[in-house]
Amino acid sequence: MATEKRVSLAAFDELDIVMLGGLPACGKSRFATTHLKQGRLRVNRKEIRRMLYEMTHFGEPWSDDVFDHSDEYLVTHVERRIIEHLLESHKKIVIDNTSINRDARASHVKLAKSLRKSIGMVFLDVSPRICLERNASSDQPVPESLIANLAAAMELPDRSEGFREVLVLS
Repeated sequence: MATEKRVSLAAFDELDIVMLGGLPACGKSRFATTHLKQGRLRVNRKEIRRMLYEMTHFGEPWSDDVFDHSDEYLVTHVERRIIEHLLESHKKIVIDNTSINRDARASHVKLAKSLRKSIGMVFLDVSPRICLERNASSDQPVPESLIANLAAAMELPDRSEGFREVLVLS
């Protein structure tokens, strides 16, 4: 299991941005907390969705089943502004999202380049079967179809995308 391996992340220590990707329920947030928390701040689209929904719906609890794709532009805008603010304030960050393929990662790589910040990618390559099992016991599961669709679209990252460092854990 990716989160149980002893790995060296020393090459990532000096990077301004560490992107963390993988399927839903693969252990990204746990990995971030265990391995990347020290000296970094975390940005997560799911948390931004939750915050925006609960704020605009007078505290009504958010869940994936109330997600409205029309809100995704706002989520993207808020995420970008948070990232820009933290980086301009000389903070190191971890972007904890699925970042499942080259297209999903491109905007963050482009932003890092425009701000002259270094960026690396840690990708948790956990099987869809394991993710579905973990998802089933989650307090906030995502639709199984989402995991299947993202698994079908998954592309492992490589340095040619613009990353200084890439680590794929399986």
